[in-house]
Amino acid sequence: MKKTSYTTAQYLKFIVPSLFGAACFLLPIPTETGTLTTILGMLVDATRAVLKPYLPYMALVITVAAGLMTAIAVFLKPKWIMENELLKRTFYVTPLWWISRIAGSIIMVMVVFKIGPEFIWSMDTGGTCGIVLLPILTPLFVYACFLIAPLTDFGFMEWAGTLSRPFMRPLFTLPGRASIDCLASWLGSPSVGVIITRKQFEEGFYSGREAAVISTTFSIVGIAYIYVMVEFVGLPNMYFQMLISTYVVSLVLAFLMPRIWPLGKIKDTYYYKETDDFRAEGRIREDDIDPEYTLSQWALKTAIERAESSTFDKFAKEGLRSLLGIYSSIFPLVMSWGTLALIIATYTPIFEWVSYPFYLLLSLVKCPEPAQVAIAFVLSYADQFLAGVIGASAVSDVAKFMCAGISITGLIYLTEVGVLVLDSKIPVNFIDLTVIYIERAIVTIFLLMPFALYFCS
Repeated sequence: MKKTSYTTAQYLKFIVPSLFGAACFLLPIPTETGTLTTILGMLVDATRAVLKPYLPYMALVITVAAGLMTAIAVFLKPKWIMENELLKRTFYVTPLWWISRIAGSIIMVMVVFKIGPEFIWSMDTGGTCGIVLLPILTPLFVYACFLIAPLTDFGFMEWAGTLSRPFMRPLFTLPGRASIDCLASWLGSPSVGVIITRKQFEEGFYSGREAAVISTTFSIVGIAYIYVMVEFVGLPNMYFQMLISTYVVSLVLAFLMPRIWPLGKIKDTYYYKETDDFRAEGRIREDDIDPEYTLSQWALKTAIERAESSTFDKFAKEGLRSLLGIYSSIFPLVMSWGTLALIIATYTPIFEWVSYPFYLLLSLVKCPEPAQVAIAFVLSYADQFLAGVIGASAVSDVAKFMCAGISITGLIYLTEVGVLVLDSKIPVNFIDLTVIYIERAIVTIFLLMPFALYFCS
């Protein structure tokens, strides 16, 4: 076997940022109350303690700025936005999104200053989104966007992804390189994983079946999002419990979903850009590993090479880009879609009718507040944060846990993953996505409920 020597500086550039990133999200730190927190949690709590009176107004500024910038981009199309790739991608959006953002910014103003009809700004509806939820997210996203980069950009993904290859095919019917897609989602966001999958599929490295399985089953939500969600629903001390529970459920789903309909029916054919069709054969099924290297040596080699190509200046810029994108999309969306969902849930029986099958299943497993949790199971398909909005208004910790859980394990929320999949050449349609989500939600009820009862009792 070939032995490659590295300098101490090369080892440290890979190891130190990776350990720091892992510590921020995964190192359990006991608190005075007997619960566990993380470095990320400590930073967020300290920031909230200092800025608490100002956070609603900071959220107001962010939401209104996002709506205003989107309106300028869509209606005026100034050169300074249209000729800037980042600004154009962030603010020049399709009608559904610009309507949602502008509406969200208007609703946020109504909520903070209590303007207009009370059913919009009351604490049962818009007040929950604007006064309770967005102030929680305001400092959290700042730390999450910047602290995740040491874990993703300095070789950890390449190292872990390479070592996981031997069990990817037998367990999940996928090539080893799919582990990188999963890690990109786990340590970043599902959209990153789906974007990687789309690119690999269109270049012929994944078959249609493999790309469909990865994008709808393997692009799980990231560890940063899990922390966001437990804070969102009011279970700040349940981060590790939620992480363990939902990832166990997600692993079971990753094993099960490729083996049942509709994913099981998709053929292993390959897409060709040149002819815009599918053929029987694709390109190399795995990344080449030099035969002179062992698997562990190759994992270290790829990790160090990635670390060498990364700089702290680069990840700071990426953190700013991520923060801009999240603030611009999620804050107005929580206000518009979240407020609308709570108005419908509070004043009409529509969601009760649609969610009735989930209500029956949740009642069967003795879930508290089954009607409310069932609504979260329906809304999570539209957007994962809507399940959190419902969970935040639940009384029982078990109900909150289940609402947060489906927002993590449901995975195929249409506002992000769904749009990216449907807009690609991956052979999955809307009906397929809907069936896959329902299957995931049903399995989640039976697998997650024992965890909820154990951890919240």
